[in-house]
Amino acid sequence: MVSSRRNHPSNVIALSPYRARLGRGRRLRRADALIDAPDLEAAVRALPGDELYYVLHEIGLAEGAPLLACATAEQVQTVLDFALWERDQLGPGPLAEWLKAMATAPFEKIGEWFAGLDTELAGLILRRGAEIYDTTQEGPPEEPEGTFFPTPDGFFVLDVRAGVVAEDGADPARALIQIVDALYRADKDAARRILVGARSELDSELEESAYRWRQARMADLGFADYYEALEVYRELDPASVRLGERESERAPLRTVVDARISSDGTALRVPTALAERLSDAEGSPFSRAAQKLAAGDEVEELRFELVALTNRVLAADRIAPGDDEAVAAVLDRLVATLDLAIERLAQGDDERGALALRTIPLVRLFRLGASLGGKVKRLAMTLRRSGPLGDRGFKLAEADDAAVLEAVTLLRPMFPRILDDPPVSGERPFESLADLARAGAAVEGAAAAQALVRGLGVTPDDLGPRGTILEGTGVDEASLDLGVLARTALVRRLLDSRKASKTPALAAAPPPFRPLEESEARDFEGLLGATKSGPPKLPLAIEKKATAILAAAAPAALVGAAAAVAERWIASLAPLEPVLVRASAKTRAR
Repeated sequence: MVSSRRNHPSNVIALSPYRARLGRGRRLRRADALIDAPDLEAAVRALPGDELYYVLHEIGLAEGAPLLACATAEQVQTVLDFALWERDQLGPGPLAEWLKAMATAPFEKIGEWFAGLDTELAGLILRRGAEIYDTTQEGPPEEPEGTFFPTPDGFFVLDVRAGVVAEDGADPARALIQIVDALYRADKDAARRILVGARSELDSELEESAYRWRQARMADLGFADYYEALEVYRELDPASVRLGERESERAPLRTVVDARISSDGTALRVPTALAERLSDAEGSPFSRAAQKLAAGDEVEELRFELVALTNRVLAADRIAPGDDEAVAAVLDRLVATLDLAIERLAQGDDERGALALRTIPLVRLFRLGASLGGKVKRLAMTLRRSGPLGDRGFKLAEADDAAVLEAVTLLRPMFPRILDDPPVSGERPFESLADLARAGAAVEGAAAAQALVRGLGVTPDDLGPRGTILEGTGVDEASLDLGVLARTALVRRLLDSRKASKTPALAAAPPPFRPLEESEARDFEGLLGATKSGPPKLPLAIEKKATAILAAAAPAALVGAAAAVAERWIASLAPLEPVLVRASAKTRAR
């Protein structure tokens, strides 16, 4: 008997509850949905402060002015926590923009907002924009640096400086004057207290205190202290993460995101970019596993954990929530890192992926993904520290290898897109275990190149500060790489082998490295086979000798990678690509 539930319309939603919830959260964030609400003020005040920030940030302060005007003092404090700070300092550009936006509100609203702000932040805002003179103790200078503004009670004179102009051309001096005037109109006693407090502290003290209060509130929203947030990147043993494990770590992650989120999921509380990244990632192992979760508590639990993890990663990477470009890049990497973890655990089975989400804390899954990428980075860093030619050899990697090594040794290792098909410039996050394998193989190739050059007779001393291998060659440091060194040594070995009477000479220790003489370069090019049209061709006998020389130079542990490097270098012998040639005395005299 076939169940009637199979054709029930609700099954469409049940198959992808997580995706549906993300889409609904994205739609509900739209400002026009708020403005169309029967009671705009109630709708705005129902939003958590961080959600209001995302709304205002996404639509812009000019269009968001009606929404901001409905905000409570508590909401505005949270909004400014997100908007004003660049690491541990107030950003002059954001401060100018938000002063202008706040100055357009009714004076009663401005008074309410400033009464609810930390006194240190309120004082710091005034101090950043003006020099404050208490007329009962001292008079202002004869000439202002900016614009004099006497307060209505006559107790103070503010020398309001122009400061940093907002992106829209707004004058922060005018906005600050409007705000101080509004404060006096709303409550002159409160305005005096703010000005007295602002004068009594140093800027550094005000900023330190304001930042400390801000960090405490951000921690309540999941934005941990930088050093605490770095815990999400602490690597672990991948074998220690197993399906079905139960960790006490899961519960605190949920409580970090406070109960102001409504139980029906109407506030997503993460940037729209994250919702779009997940809902559009049809091929993402994490997204597919999430869509296998049942509706209700499982989806809600994952959402809470995802918000907390997102905030921790942004805090660990010191990304301001308002930096759209940086946030988008971090979110791409966050989801890709979770993809690595789920792919490893799911082994191609989305049900296993869903089980991983049910039974392993999301932050632990992220650490698993980061640890997998970290293995490639450690491989490259080992090559840098302990490679056959040391750090100098690392820096002399050929262009493609250099792009790989640079990408995988970033603070947060990335996949070098030169390994994509087709190859392109730049980096992207590691998105699959196949990406890790390709990058690891490329690092092995770079290691093989160093080992081959060392086997051809180039020593670290040749490359050190006292090395003279470039003297008289006309080649500068920027043009030197392992390929140039390898061809130079290989050409000399091939010429020497022709002079030797017996093949076993190939097994002898390589001679000390030196640049070619002009006559040697001419002799080798004379050995290349001429063609009627096109470039010269490497004779088969020379190709075989070159292959034997490089095979003898290759370490046993890197035979496979060395063979690919050797093939590339042998192909560069005809036509002969750059080599080191020391000019003769006659040539130098010309």
